[in-house]
Amino acid sequence: MLCVFGIFLGISNWLGNAFFKEEKGVMRFRKVLICLYVLTVLIAVGCGVVSNIEFKKDVIDNEKFISAARSAGFLVKDDTDRYADVRGLVSAIYASSSDGSMECQFYVFDDTVIADSEFDIFKKTLDNTYVSNVNSSYEGDNFLVYKLTGRKDYHHLCAVDNTLLYGKSTNEEMDMVREFVMGVGYN
Repeated sequence: MLCVFGIFLGISNWLGNAFFKEEKGVMRFRKVLICLYVLTVLIAVGCGVVSNIEFKKDVIDNEKFISAARSAGFLVKDDTDRYADVRGLVSAIYASSSDGSMECQFYVFDDTVIADSEFDIFKKTLDNTYVSNVNSSYEGDNFLVYKLTGRKDYHHLCAVDNTLLYGKSTNEEMDMVREFVMGVGYN
């Protein structure tokens, strides 16, 4: 790195002497070159730091989901039979608040490809069903996240590896969904 900096300063000095011999513009030209160099280094370092961060989420299993839901005071039931016709579904767990203002569904699939496919279907269904001007989505190495705030409801969808979590609440109760999904690492 210092070698590159030294070469750059040598080139800027040579250019400065070649084009601006003993003129007032020498200092200005060198300052511009140094600023450009520093900016280039910062961008390169920034890109290197960002590219080295792994955006991964830890996958949870049914037991962790059930435990988190029960400790949050939610009612929990096994919904696997309800979705028996869904290709590749291993299990489905349903959790809800006692008043029903918040629902959360947790699905485990045979593999990641199926989970991602179900995520896409779920997302399209949400987009086509709810009118929204506020939504966001992002992804990492092993996850996809989609959030939608409709006129009355908040929806949170997250696929991590071969699992899919869907949370829904009224807009007034959206913090309940956010806190729960953050607690299980699916935010």
